[in-house]
Amino acid sequence: MRRNLRQTAKETKDVLPTILVHLDVKTRTSSIHHMRELTPLKSEECPAFGLPEGDQQAGRKGTRIRVFDQDSFDAALDLQPSTTVSSSASLVDAAPATDQTGTGNPTASSPKLPLKPVAVLNLASEKRPGGGWENGALAQEEALCFRSSLYLSLHQLYYPIPALSALYTPTAVLIRDAMSRGHKLIWPEVPTEDLPVTSVISLAAIRRPSLARDGTYAKQSDVEFMKKKIRVVLRLSALQGHTKIVLGALGCGAFANPPHEVAQCFLEVFQEDEFQGGWWEDVVFAVLDNARGEDRGKDGTGNYGVFYRALEGVVV
Repeated sequence: MRRNLRQTAKETKDVLPTILVHLDVKTRTSSIHHMRELTPLKSEECPAFGLPEGDQQAGRKGTRIRVFDQDSFDAALDLQPSTTVSSSASLVDAAPATDQTGTGNPTASSPKLPLKPVAVLNLASEKRPGGGWENGALAQEEALCFRSSLYLSLHQLYYPIPALSALYTPTAVLIRDAMSRGHKLIWPEVPTEDLPVTSVISLAAIRRPSLARDGTYAKQSDVEFMKKKIRVVLRLSALQGHTKIVLGALGCGAFANPPHEVAQCFLEVFQEDEFQGGWWEDVVFAVLDNARGEDRGKDGTGNYGVFYRALEGVVV
């Protein structure tokens, strides 16, 4: 497995220059944003999305969180399959604060742009661009790098990523199918201009926090710190104009954060006044089920079951 994934990483790195050379998109462009630069969202700038007809609370401001046992990029493609290289090329130059090595604090009151790509949360390593993807490691960040141009925008100068900072990649071009479907290149069968595009927000969770005997955070300060990290992600997505976001089980893998508490942190932050009122049209959690057998599923003990029970259907 690891050997095959190392070969997949090499193939991705080898083929990307050929695919991207003639494209009018800036896949190396990214920016770093610290919490101190991301001002709280202003209610008067909220797009005020509402629940659709047919919902039992139709007309109420907000959207219902959905939780899927799914790959992050697949979730993004399901939300917005029409966002491609050709349709997104004009958005890159128009988007605020996307200088390759810049910092910035975009505002939600910026001129309205055509529909932005879905913003996908990369559960990142703070130490190494792409985590261990070149060595055949396989976690969510590595999966994103295997499938796309993401690694081109994860510049070494940003690392180690400061604890309350996130990297923003406006354009990640997908070139490969999901591992569950064979991990095959979709190019050139899919023409270059029709390759899917997403945006990516890369943020690292707390690495191996101290846990109490019951498996919860041993320190309340770690709970509050995780909430700050979540605020960084939500503010950055909204301030960059993204109305559809794909989140995940932040830190609930190799970083050994407690899934129940991380899900609760997301819930409590979403319920804060700042994030109410309809900032997003779609909020999805893509959480691959890491349980086996009878422990799988919505009622199971895996990360998917934990996040589903905590967040599915909640209006934010």
